[in-house]
Amino acid sequence: MAKLVVVGGSAAGMAAAARAKRANKHLEVAVFERSGYVSYAPCGIPYFVEGLVSNLEDLTYYTVEYFRKERGIDVRVKHEVTSVEPSQRKVTIKNLVNGESFQTHYNFLLLATGGKPIVPDVEGVESNGIYAVRTLEDGKRLKVVAEKVKTVGVVGGGYIGVEIVAAIQRMGKRILLCQRSYPLRKSLDRNIAEDVEKVLIENSVTLHLDESLQSFRRQNGHVTHVVTDKGEHRVDIVVLGLGVQPDVDLAVKMGVRLGETGAIKVDQHLQTSLPGIYAAGDNVESIHLVTQKPIYLPFAPAANKMGRIAGQNIAGGKAAFRGVLGTSFVKVFNLHVGRTGLTLEQARKSGFNVVAAEIRHGSRSHYYPGGQNLHIQLVADRNNHRLLGAAVTGGEGVAGRVNTLAAAIWGGLTVEDLTQLDLGYAPPFAPVWDGLIVAATVLLRQL
Repeated sequence: MAKLVVVGGSAAGMAAAARAKRANKHLEVAVFERSGYVSYAPCGIPYFVEGLVSNLEDLTYYTVEYFRKERGIDVRVKHEVTSVEPSQRKVTIKNLVNGESFQTHYNFLLLATGGKPIVPDVEGVESNGIYAVRTLEDGKRLKVVAEKVKTVGVVGGGYIGVEIVAAIQRMGKRILLCQRSYPLRKSLDRNIAEDVEKVLIENSVTLHLDESLQSFRRQNGHVTHVVTDKGEHRVDIVVLGLGVQPDVDLAVKMGVRLGETGAIKVDQHLQTSLPGIYAAGDNVESIHLVTQKPIYLPFAPAANKMGRIAGQNIAGGKAAFRGVLGTSFVKVFNLHVGRTGLTLEQARKSGFNVVAAEIRHGSRSHYYPGGQNLHIQLVADRNNHRLLGAAVTGGEGVAGRVNTLAAAIWGGLTVEDLTQLDLGYAPPFAPVWDGLIVAATVLLRQL
């Protein structure tokens, strides 16, 4: 009987395991996961820390027992794959509970080791009281500690950084954010990110923007200050929100080829450079559908799709993963932020002849109560009028509009096409002239 070994039991790993087993019920499938959970949602950790989610287990989609009994998949948590011998198709696994190691063979191997938090190489980073957040166990530790302190410093203003800021501020703590540029720098142009800065200030977050981290001061082994190029900031604990990097340590040891982004290079079928070995999820390099160049974007929807496609192909299929647009959302207090495709800055750096339009428009008909102001930016190619990217902020209606724009970019629509989209209208949901069409109309005048 053929055997699939999956290294990592989060989104991509479990999606691949489940799909492969469904497509080929005779395939033996084993999953080894270092943490104590599989099929979990790390994106939900800030809401657990804040208290919106009361039980950590609520962040799991399916239990280990479900996969074992209902799906026939041998899932083992607190088991770490320590080495792989591709020439012999052999895997060595360590039981992290009792310390014992054992080996098993495979016909197919899936690397779903995911991402790991970026930890800065600065003095004092190993101090007690500095936390990175990636696994559910990380979230549990942070919540317990944060409840006991008064001042929390967050270093890094990416997605996890701003979400943790909001979560801890709502716990009643004093919170400060240190960021070397501006919040969500990798995802938004500064004019859009100003909305994020404004809501952070309105919610009493102390901002230290355009400050570069230099080190951490400590006393008796515990962090006491965040030190930047502009000063020292007193804290009780620190949360690192500098982003995620691909966890490719095992892949490198095996001799798997990496791409130019530092993540694992795969073909459209999710196969690596080694025969019989696939990779999927936050450890994998993707193709950006606008630039057609490699990019590393560790987002859950892509990881799940990669996992399903890899599982289908391991079971004998020929499915292809086409790429990503980087469509994403984040909620910062009551501000909803969404983006897709390229920012204006990214489009310029990629060599496009770009043009952009920026408007503010109501989310509902002006006379219907409860409407919110939407801030919309569209980016297009002046040469062929194709939509390249978009960003939207507001208090409601952001997700639907950004997803519409993602579909437009995916389908290669032009600005002219966008002005003619048959979007729905009803006063409680949208004005008769939706903000997307208004923004496209403004942009069209500049082409």
